[in-house]
Amino acid sequence: MNRLFVLCTGLLAASIPLAGCSASTAAPDHAAATSTDGTSTTSPRTPWGDPDLQGVWRYEATMPLERPAALAGKATLTDEEVAKRQAVEKDQESRRLAGEEGAAVGRQSLDESPIRGNEYNSFWQDQGRPRKVYNRTSLIVDPPDGRIPYMPDARKAEARASARYGVGPYESYLDPDTGERCLTDGVTALMWQGPNGGHNRIVQSPGYVTILHEEYRDRRIIPVDGRPHGSIRQWFGDAVGRWDGNTLVVDTINFLDKTNYEWANIWTRPSETLHLTERFTRADAETIDYEITVEDPTTFARPWKAAIPIARLPEKTQIYEYACHEGNYAMSNLLGGGRAHRSGR
Repeated sequence: MNRLFVLCTGLLAASIPLAGCSASTAAPDHAAATSTDGTSTTSPRTPWGDPDLQGVWRYEATMPLERPAALAGKATLTDEEVAKRQAVEKDQESRRLAGEEGAAVGRQSLDESPIRGNEYNSFWQDQGRPRKVYNRTSLIVDPPDGRIPYMPDARKAEARASARYGVGPYESYLDPDTGERCLTDGVTALMWQGPNGGHNRIVQSPGYVTILHEEYRDRRIIPVDGRPHGSIRQWFGDAVGRWDGNTLVVDTINFLDKTNYEWANIWTRPSETLHLTERFTRADAETIDYEITVEDPTTFARPWKAAIPIARLPEKTQIYEYACHEGNYAMSNLLGGGRAHRSGR
């Protein structure tokens, strides 16, 4: 089934108009238009004049979030190092297309930070496309060291989460992290994170931008009609957007405090003091320059910022069902296996 149809019908049932559900599926207007700040532009526009960000987008590049320890103090790669990484990506592409497995197939290359345990093989990955190689050594551009500025307690929590990921101990259904429980990996990483599902469909309508994330079917409905923040705390916070010229700026506060839950990545967990500022700018027909600034004195010693180039996928790309079956077999098997391990059986 067309997943855009599902999203459209659901939102229409809630009386929220959504572009792409009726006659507004017409191609975006690329002619000169007047934006909300009165400037003239020739960038893609929606029929009602907003910058057009619609499509399916995914981060497909080699830059890790944090700068690897082996590259400490080195913000950019040399041309020779870029060429070496490009060769690795081409080799991985060939092996994926040949159906071969191996550590390198699981998105580990050179000094790149590995995905936890390399638990997802190439069956779960996009096939046939090498990732783009940039010369930057981290997505984080501030602080200058390219590392997450954890508070001491958060750094300890991250070390504990990394050590126990996938191995327990599992004493109750609350012990597996939120991803293992098919809840979410947190809104902080939605636009670019996901080893087995980083697609995002952006759909616009007058007054709203809606983002459907493939992994866990996470959804964000962001008003851009000038309204203030509400007062209801939510897992994904209370997001309001505005247009700054050709850039969509999304400000999100009022998160529910879920820091008592286990999270695969501590930097994605929300607390009541989490504040996210996101900027979406259409760099060209195939790229959005996405920038996120993360502030949370509960978790971080200072704000940090990441700059992420997000690629547009082919026009006919569909987002299919993400079937996460926590509670089907996984939870009983996790708990039973953990108890058997402790008893020596």
